Amino acid sequence: MYLDVVIRLSALGVTLSSAPSSSDDMLLKHAIDKVTSHINNQTNLLSVPKGLKEIAIDMVVGEFLLTKKAMGLLDVETLNFEAVVKQIQEGDTNTIFAVEANRTPEAYFDAFILYLQHGNTDFLKYRVLTW
Repeated sequence: MYLDVVIRLSALGVTLSSAPSSSDDMLLKHAIDKVTSHINNQTNLLSVPKGLKEIAIDMVVGEFLLTKKAMGLLDVETLNFEAVVKQIQEGDTNTIFAVEANRTPEAYFDAFILYLQHGNTDFLKYRVLTW
């Protein structure tokens, strides 16, 4: 999943430090572990189902970017949200990014993170009961 997340971040214009023991590398590995554990706990499975792979990747990206922002390691002002579409429809989930002249980059960032985090409704199909 690590390489898939790096590719997704790169597609979003986020470059990572190339050093193997960098803070980006450690934060990314932590985000992968956290999201994997969250999905496993919600579904009661031992691994992330194949059908949740892309959702897991987006969740990791959201977790990684949010952590970097919270730690002061990400300057939201430098991110380019011009390429973000106004509306995204996935199944019954609809996300609308307001396009306003007075909307701040941080507001765009927060809306995008919310979209990346997905809801737990995607997990329902894969959930198993445990005793």
